[in-house]
Amino acid sequence: MLRWRWLAVFVLLLSCLLVPALAEWRALLIGCDQFLSQESTAPSSANNVHLMTEALRGTVPADRLIAQPDGLSDKERLRALAEEAFAGTGPDDVCCFYISTHGLWEEGMAPGEFAMLLSDGLQETRLTAAELKAILDPYGGRKFLILDACHSGAVLGKGISALSESLFTGREYTLICSSGGAEESWFWAGESDLDRGSGYFTGCLVRGISAAGNYGADENRDGTVLLQELQRYLLANHGASTVRVYPEDSSFPVAVYSRDAAARLNRNALVDGLTFEVGALSIASPTIAFSFTVLQPLRLAYQLVYQRDGAWDFANAELRYDEGDRSSLPGRQPGSLQPGYKERRITLQTYDEDYGEGYVLLQLLAIQGSAVDVVGATVLCIPPADADPALTVSATEAFCPDYGEECALIVTHAVPCELSVAVLDADGRTVRRLASRDPSRPEQLVPTASSLTWSGRLNDGTYAPAGTYTLRVSAVVGDTLWRAPDVSVTLKAPEEPAQPLLFLYLRPLPAFIRPELLR
Repeated sequence: MLRWRWLAVFVLLLSCLLVPALAEWRALLIGCDQFLSQESTAPSSANNVHLMTEALRGTVPADRLIAQPDGLSDKERLRALAEEAFAGTGPDDVCCFYISTHGLWEEGMAPGEFAMLLSDGLQETRLTAAELKAILDPYGGRKFLILDACHSGAVLGKGISALSESLFTGREYTLICSSGGAEESWFWAGESDLDRGSGYFTGCLVRGISAAGNYGADENRDGTVLLQELQRYLLANHGASTVRVYPEDSSFPVAVYSRDAAARLNRNALVDGLTFEVGALSIASPTIAFSFTVLQPLRLAYQLVYQRDGAWDFANAELRYDEGDRSSLPGRQPGSLQPGYKERRITLQTYDEDYGEGYVLLQLLAIQGSAVDVVGATVLCIPPADADPALTVSATEAFCPDYGEECALIVTHAVPCELSVAVLDADGRTVRRLASRDPSRPEQLVPTASSLTWSGRLNDGTYAPAGTYTLRVSAVVGDTLWRAPDVSVTLKAPEEPAQPLLFLYLRPLPAFIRPELLR
């Protein structure tokens, strides 16, 4: 009997060592609006920091969050703030770093040369991605970076014309970048009296992970927003740029909320359940259908922004007020809506005169009093009636997911189109679909192209075994299917097999450290 008691004590001590500690989040948020070499974005970045502070309030303790919304120009001061925020972090902790500023990068630069402007309006300096990594590397746990800056995807080698390796590769880093490397993403709500002046990307991000947007990114409503859910949400609801993340298909928990928070959702959100019709439009019928639920009385307007000469033409955007409830609300202001489910269709009426095939950004603007919020946006793709897209494909020749590496694909296409990308094994079976007649979106690549990433995972979420795989790419333009020559890629096994990590679960783990969330 005594022997069994000693065994029980031993097992209890072992469980204390092997069960993960409660993860603690810490955060450092930086916003820069006033610059010497670039135009001012005030008050966009400052407001972005305030929005992120509110969004992280339930995740990061108040005494573990440092916010610097009014600019920062000194790299040594940044290093000191990082030390104040992240010193003493353990292996299970999360160091969240957010920055909203101008980003600088040109084709041909290495990922580490991407630079963010640190400025307070009086002094200005460049912070390269390599320098930022050197500042954050010493701290333990997971480094979770959110870079709201033009060209920020360049640090991951994503959204650029040439195949390039990521600067941040490995299990200790997780990133969300507001755009691909070739794209601008400084777009924000403007300077009129009706605008709050927050950035489109950060506004959409906050709606996805907080009560301000009904935790819109939580697809299965299980109380946890995973990175892969947030990525899909941002791509569907933020059209001004193409959001990039690392790692792809990640189940890292970006936000966790309680039942109490869920019960208070409608108190903050304006619009919920925004769903756009899937697929490209056509020149013959350039009409988009979508639906949403209005949660509070508001006015709704639609802004149509055409892309011309490779850039969004905000200066000549078309504004239309919602007229769906006009008959039931006589005498009300344009766009007035009462709570309830709505179905809408928008046709690009000036399309034939002013535009051709290409891309249009559709934004939903909710107006309450003197404030305007972008509550949703999508890119409309209009391929030509008939054209050869001249498809070409280039891809990473070999990669090892065990080392955090990913396979990058660049698909050039001369015109907007619907892309399909499949991964086939040695027997010709499709083991992963990266795109299935997905409308292309403008990425400002030269030549015109779409960039995608394969994490090495199969359709069921598990990693593919080592071997040679085929990338098969096709595009639909009008009624014609075009196919590119197949490309092979090698998925490598690690040089030394990773040692299995033994967990002894003697008591339930909190939701946000479930084993499947630790990948």
